[in-house]
Amino acid sequence: MRIPRVDEGALSPATIQALLDGGVSRAVDWALEHSPWNRARLQAAGVRPDSVRGVADLRFLPTTSKHDLAAAGRDLWAVPQAAVVDISTTSGTSGEPTLCPMTEADLQRLAENERLSFTCAGLAAADTVLVAVTLDRCFMAGLAYFMGLRALGASVARVGSGSPALLVDMVQRLAPSAIVGVPSFFEHTAHWAAGQGIDLRTSSVTRLVCIGEPVRGPNLAPTPLAARAAAAWGARLHGSYGISELAASTCECAQGAGGHLHPSLLHVEILDERDQPVPPGELGEVVATPLGVEALPLLRYRTGDIAALLPGPCGCGLQTPRLGPIVGRKHQALKLKGTTVYPAAVQRVLDAEPGLYGYVLVARSDGALSDSLEIKLALREGEDPSSGLRARLQGALKVTPTLTVVEPQAIDALQQAGVGRKRRVFIDER
Repeated sequence: MRIPRVDEGALSPATIQALLDGGVSRAVDWALEHSPWNRARLQAAGVRPDSVRGVADLRFLPTTSKHDLAAAGRDLWAVPQAAVVDISTTSGTSGEPTLCPMTEADLQRLAENERLSFTCAGLAAADTVLVAVTLDRCFMAGLAYFMGLRALGASVARVGSGSPALLVDMVQRLAPSAIVGVPSFFEHTAHWAAGQGIDLRTSSVTRLVCIGEPVRGPNLAPTPLAARAAAAWGARLHGSYGISELAASTCECAQGAGGHLHPSLLHVEILDERDQPVPPGELGEVVATPLGVEALPLLRYRTGDIAALLPGPCGCGLQTPRLGPIVGRKHQALKLKGTTVYPAAVQRVLDAEPGLYGYVLVARSDGALSDSLEIKLALREGEDPSSGLRARLQGALKVTPTLTVVEPQAIDALQQAGVGRKRRVFIDER
């Protein structure tokens, strides 16, 4: 499939709807014709070629879950192995990593997605950008950022995420205007630089494109971690959200008012517990249909992430839909003394504590209808915010989890355990 190169600044609501309707229709027809697993499910639901002509017809299709991906295996693939030129995997944070095959056209689509996202963040061909993200270990994101920046025409240096010293050295040598990376790594690098007498606020970096961790809360205000990283670098933060299975992402513009969706590449629904659409601005599960995909066509894919589609046009002038911050994951919701709590809400409180070296949340089951939450935390040398932390957690969550102070090495070991690539801060033992 050929993905058209779109100038999103020129899109009207009518042209956006036309892109979505055409993209959804072609995605369903492709899955029917080329993906054995999709064909069987769609035919069982009474879907035939040309019966889905646009977004309004999606409601007749079944949703697809992560469990479905694991069960379907290669029966979901829509191209032969010989047509696959790259295979990435998901992070594995919620189960065994899923294989994500891509054809040459899928790779070009991936690059176009990131070109559009970086354009939203205000980047252009004249920029030099450091990619502080790994490109190995079957990680799709690092490859996507590199290809997207090349499609944009920018200069790219792939510094990785392992060394604050290397990142700072390349900032000083190359004078980049932007960096792509994880907010906690930006803060960690700032701490390291300050210890070397280096003030990153005076560097050339004006934008930090953040991946992997939330940079805004439900009210769109920066998270404490994001605010500290932005202040330490003297730079503007742009939050992004992506899912490997979809080979798609969103990115904030300078308004910081949600991530702009790309209607030529992705359609998003927000569904409630009964699989019904919720009104704009209300929270529900993000259910997405990637458009123009060849190798791994997914229809109405349940991400498990809870967010809202934000109403109204953006202050930047773009008319494209915007996805609000992810407030939690559906399967991670905790029932603590009758109160529903998402780990992300706990993290927002903990990230506001500069005296914390790090933390890990451990969820356990107390019974059929109740959970417990233990927070293992390590303190920075000379700091002890734990006395007031209980009160701040109670105020924000209406319940108080158990706090256990451990050594920094124990936190490092817990965060790095397992096969996932991401820093692990939530362990579900229920």
